[in-house]
Amino acid sequence: MCKMDIAICILTKDEDAKLRRCLESVKDVGAELIVVDSGQNESTKALCQELAAQYHAYDWEENFALARNFALEQTVSNNIYFLDSDEWWDEEDVGFNMSQLLKYFNRPDLAEAIGVATIIDHRQKDDGSEEEVGQLEQRAFNKAYFHYNKDVRVDEVLSSTLGFDSLAFNLVNVTRVHHDGFLTAESRTKKNAQRLVLALKDLEDHPGDSKALLTLADCYREGGQLEAAKLVYDQVVSATTGRDGAELYQTVVDSENLLADSPDYHFMAGEIYGMYREEEKSRQHLEKIIAMQDQGLDSKYVQSAYYLVGKIAESKGDFETAKKNYRLSGEYPDALDALAAIL
Repeated sequence: MCKMDIAICILTKDEDAKLRRCLESVKDVGAELIVVDSGQNESTKALCQELAAQYHAYDWEENFALARNFALEQTVSNNIYFLDSDEWWDEEDVGFNMSQLLKYFNRPDLAEAIGVATIIDHRQKDDGSEEEVGQLEQRAFNKAYFHYNKDVRVDEVLSSTLGFDSLAFNLVNVTRVHHDGFLTAESRTKKNAQRLVLALKDLEDHPGDSKALLTLADCYREGGQLEAAKLVYDQVVSATTGRDGAELYQTVVDSENLLADSPDYHFMAGEIYGMYREEEKSRQHLEKIIAMQDQGLDSKYVQSAYYLVGKIAESKGDFETAKKNYRLSGEYPDALDALAAIL
């Protein structure tokens, strides 16, 4: 087994069966394996010894960023990759993932570039069948240049150690990861309740902060509290657009039939629904603009629509569809940047 200059860090608590699956999925890649256990279980410690992973007990401080930074302190390698214990690499993805990580960590711009993984959430639907939902999360970086912002307790954010946050950018499709922590409705409710408490604390510390508000709204939405989620999204949209968010949203809904042939309406609807995280509605309106492109529309409308459809696909981990739409955007600057960021 060839030793790789990468540390894979794993946070866990009372999940030995899932931790075993996680460790076994990466134990042969030759990386430094670091396990941080906030449950402080002897069984977890024994499991780590069995699978040649370093075990570190940790006193939970109601802050995921602090736990992740603690993990960084335990690594020899500066090249860092994070997994959670309810995540794993599929056997068929191991070769691809390692190739992507090596490609990423050999880049000359690690002081600015953060590696983003595609997280495939396994979830049970109401009928008992299972679906896979893709999302993107920052997971790979060099700790000489990045650490976790301790002021953000949930949906942790990487910050530059050199003060270059404004220059940092994401490189997506670095790895493909499976996750079943939200598999059942019960598990989603339990984990979301924990995230909601932390999100409220973040907002209390940073009142009015748009990122904190978005995280809170997403927690409400994930927990099925849709009215609460919309009220928070209203605040974010109001702050972003300078107009009343609730009024904008209602205007979009009320104008559906009246302005069905208006590209201006469809573009506004695509943007507003996107801001409310209603991606399917957003995509439908943007695709109507694309369908109208032979009617003499301003090319910037069509380019922007292709770009935004690409972003929706990218957010779900569908990179082929994303790249197709970015290319169809022509020379649209944001699309060119997005295309360049997909490894």
